[in-house]
Amino acid sequence: MSDSQPAFQPLQLLLSQDLEETRDLVASVFCDHQLSLRAGRQLNYRHAYQRTGRLSFSHISYGADTRVAPEKLDDFYLVQLPLCGADRQRINGKDVLNDHRMATVQGPGDALEMNWSADCLKLVVRFDRAALEQHAASLFGHGLYGPLRFHPMMDLDHPSCVAWRNSALHTFDELRRSPQVFELPLIREQLEQGLMTMLLTWQPHDLRDRLVGSTPPVLPRHVKLACDYMQAHADQPITVEILAELTGVSGRSLFAGFERFLGVSPMRYLRELRMAHVRQDLLDPLQPRSVTEVAMRWGFFQLGRLAIDYRKRYGESPRDTLMRARP
Repeated sequence: MSDSQPAFQPLQLLLSQDLEETRDLVASVFCDHQLSLRAGRQLNYRHAYQRTGRLSFSHISYGADTRVAPEKLDDFYLVQLPLCGADRQRINGKDVLNDHRMATVQGPGDALEMNWSADCLKLVVRFDRAALEQHAASLFGHGLYGPLRFHPMMDLDHPSCVAWRNSALHTFDELRRSPQVFELPLIREQLEQGLMTMLLTWQPHDLRDRLVGSTPPVLPRHVKLACDYMQAHADQPITVEILAELTGVSGRSLFAGFERFLGVSPMRYLRELRMAHVRQDLLDPLQPRSVTEVAMRWGFFQLGRLAIDYRKRYGESPRDTLMRARP
């Protein structure tokens, strides 16, 4: 572990009933923000804060209907896990209900507004940006040229999300019970890497989606041209003839190049790319509520075959994904 890693810190209890003091305390843990209460409400801010090094845990409530509007996040990622109550959030212009069924994930550049209910209590896990992005680059073997863009919703009915939440809760409970154990660098590294790996593996994000259509720099020119074209025009009709004319090689050479360098045919590559778009749309509550509509949009007319391939890839049916993403 690098010597530059922030040190382990003892558990802090932050308490206040004063609005400005609360704002300052919360800003010291996260970032500057606007904080306001519904008229006539009494604040009862309670915050157990524990930093392990590259991660921190916040067990936090405001005790009143509260609006929190942070500046855009710069140097950290957040996973917000409501334990009771609810928070009506607006993330990048989209309304999301953050409650016992749906955690949320935010990162650098995200525009966030929160509206906590008086009974809302959360566990918030904060990841240092440099640590999570470095871990992502190592995990996926692919450099980053900007912040990770996570899908903002984490469905707490999905087994993998339940496992991540339980791991985070267990880690925080152990931190409170036996903080001396986490003063050991090896223990801290294991817990941090475990939570980062699970988040990056199970929560959809753009790096993982880009890798579906990523192309190594050693690809022959005609294969890379075809990949780039399919990525840019996945919602349009594409045939081998179109790709052959575009790349200036025969269909046979195109197939041979894809099989040799990517291990799939051009049409299989296109199908996988479109399936990733199907999943993105199914997870987006602003998209059509029908699996059929989403599937047809991306060129899948045989819904039975799509369901089989989709389940093999994502471990659930398209309908399961749709139902998880809709309140």
